Amino acid sequence: MSTIDDLFSRQRVFNDLFYSSDKLSEKQKEEITKSFSLALHAEVSSLVSGLNYKDHTSEIVPVNKTKILYESVDVFRYILAILNLWDISSDQFVSAFHDKDLFLHTRYQSSKSQWEGQEVVILDLDDVIIEFRSGFIEWLEKNHNLKIDRNSSEYYTTSEVKAAGLNPEKVFFDFIRERELRNLAPNKKMISAINQIKDAGYWVHILTARPNENLLCCYDTFHWINESGLQYDRISFSSEKYRWLTQSDYFDSGKVVCAIDDSAKHAAEYAKHGIHVYSPRTSYNTELEGRENISMYDDSKDFLRLFLNKHSL
Repeated sequence: MSTIDDLFSRQRVFNDLFYSSDKLSEKQKEEITKSFSLALHAEVSSLVSGLNYKDHTSEIVPVNKTKILYESVDVFRYILAILNLWDISSDQFVSAFHDKDLFLHTRYQSSKSQWEGQEVVILDLDDVIIEFRSGFIEWLEKNHNLKIDRNSSEYYTTSEVKAAGLNPEKVFFDFIRERELRNLAPNKKMISAINQIKDAGYWVHILTARPNENLLCCYDTFHWINESGLQYDRISFSSEKYRWLTQSDYFDSGKVVCAIDDSAKHAAEYAKHGIHVYSPRTSYNTELEGRENISMYDDSKDFLRLFLNKHSL
């Protein structure tokens, strides 16, 4: 029985009869990909012709399973040809398949759970339940030999990165590209505290400012959450969290009891508009101290104490 690796290899042998992908320019690869995609589209159309897909006709013919089988092979071979062309390995493909599979199952399970008017907690990820900043700093020190002040007032340590002649945006996306989001440490005690809130009947909606248009970021976020043991109801991505919240059913019904967020920007916007915020005390959000509608906490135990002062479990 052939493995997926065997199929990749056999397709590459066939591709090599026509071109050597390692000798092609990126522009040439793009043009070949366009041709393969058009051919793939034609094969899909041929596959469909084995079915009774014309709703406007009354004639019914037997489904041609043989045609479906062999046209599917052609479809798959064109996909393999595209992957080979761009030097995407079978291991990468299988890994991406599992990422997508987890995402689809998570989205399906989430869609089955409907909000029924429960009180809502809006939960941030990074530096609330995920130790993002410390993990990012350790990566910078290891990979770029930077010395970072962990008590800096800058979240992304932009000054040190720029001083080293690096582009902060590029460095951040390199961090994502190297799949480091999967390796970030969990704040286990805070996860336990959130699970207590969820068990008490609150609807927990994760709202993160991570860029979900970056597919590695999106899928690695779902992977991390799935491994963390966190209990939650929904997850959304938005760089403008308060604006997102105002467009939700939660906001219109007045059911948002609080947000938990470390960001000075997002916490301040929530609080300014009457949403109570619990924020971990850090070197980069000191301006939140003493603000109306904001409770600063030192650890998970402190957070639960403050939460219980205003809400019940």
